[in-house]
Amino acid sequence: MAFVLLKDGIIAAIQAELAAEYGGPAGLRELSMLKMLMARTEALSESRTADLASLAACYGFGLAHDELFMSHNLTTALLTIEVFLSQNGYRLVADDTTCYLGFGVVANGELSAEAFASWIRGHIVPVDSANVTASV
Repeated sequence: MAFVLLKDGIIAAIQAELAAEYGGPAGLRELSMLKMLMARTEALSESRTADLASLAACYGFGLAHDELFMSHNLTTALLTIEVFLSQNGYRLVADDTTCYLGFGVVANGELSAEAFASWIRGHIVPVDSANVTASV
């Protein structure tokens, strides 16, 4: 299955918006790290074993664990995953506390990328299902 990957500039724009709204420095620590993240995700998308959760985890793990930006790394990771999932017809259905704990263990190196993908699998639903769940 072909997935819609994030276009160049989207992740940096998410982080810049967070920095503008909540304070803190905007910008990357090093551009090459973001380019490597995008290349890793693209390469993974071409693998037969790639699924939506593994691609979302690739984005999120790199952002949360590797701290690519000067500030707002965890929030950037969460919003990036949400945008990616949305582009592909899915939605993250974890509450704020669950997200905070999940992303925190990734940032601290306590959860592998594969385990993070499994966590994501347990917390996503198709957009139509999310609307039904939210209205119940």
